[in-house]
Amino acid sequence: MKHLRPIVCSLLLVFLLASSTSAHERALLYSNRRSAAMRDFVKNIRNLHSDQIPLENLPPASVYFVRIAPRDRVLTKDNQLLNTAVLAAPAKPFVFLTTPESVFGKSLLEIYSDIGYEAEDIIRFQRNQDMVAVLFRYPDNVSLSKVQDGNLDSDWSNRIYTTTWDNILSLFTRLVQDDQSELCKPTEGPSKRICQPKAQAEFVFSFPADGKERVKAAGYRRLQALGGPDWDYRKLLEDTLSVFEHFRGDGLTESELLEYRDKPVPPRLREVVGPNIRINLLPEVAVIHLGKLSIEDSYSTGAKVSRRLHRHHR
Repeated sequence: MKHLRPIVCSLLLVFLLASSTSAHERALLYSNRRSAAMRDFVKNIRNLHSDQIPLENLPPASVYFVRIAPRDRVLTKDNQLLNTAVLAAPAKPFVFLTTPESVFGKSLLEIYSDIGYEAEDIIRFQRNQDMVAVLFRYPDNVSLSKVQDGNLDSDWSNRIYTTTWDNILSLFTRLVQDDQSELCKPTEGPSKRICQPKAQAEFVFSFPADGKERVKAAGYRRLQALGGPDWDYRKLLEDTLSVFEHFRGDGLTESELLEYRDKPVPPRLREVVGPNIRINLLPEVAVIHLGKLSIEDSYSTGAKVSRRLHRHHR
């Protein structure tokens, strides 16, 4: 046992070096069909040294999008698509997405923060979670809308919208349904509507225009502090459509990790909202490994290595 300490120190040094030195290329775990454009996006997302594109130089959304998801909700152990895999939780009919160029050259932590994850959720839910980037193209019947003012297209459920406040509030009103309605009957794949008890659905339908203006203008924390119907409405937006605290309402994301006391938080990425869909129905999809975000202190890491060695030498 007297020789164990040098071994522990050596292995700990190797472990820490391995943790701080990442591979030059992320693993491509799955792909079904790749056009030239898809191949270029895959190459740049896999390459950890790709140049990051500043917000002002990001091209507008096109036909390819990215969703970040836990690996075990997308792929089997042998890296085949799960039949049950969807872009977001099955109860959510629409999902927030970003553009492929938005994640070029970024670490997992940078992607989390730039997409707009809350810091407490990163620590509580994303810590040590094996994650992937789902790069994809929608079927041809789903297309990008130019609408900004909430006057949604006639085929609104098959459109991808810029995340303005007007678009989100209009979409929310259309999606909410009494959970006893025909549209809320169980189907394969994600729900087509936000199904709520009758009283909640009627609350959303009758929520006044001036209340929506207050929700847009007041800010999350002020609404929460004041409570009342405005906060109830804002909370429903968060709980059912994932319109979280740092939603800007201008088609761009905001990083909570860059929040300042005395100046506004700068926008980070382009953001859209599109229909939730089973991933195996997508005509083009690639799943790229992003790894895990580990939050440990050096003593805890050393203790884990030591415990493993003790078990090995018993």
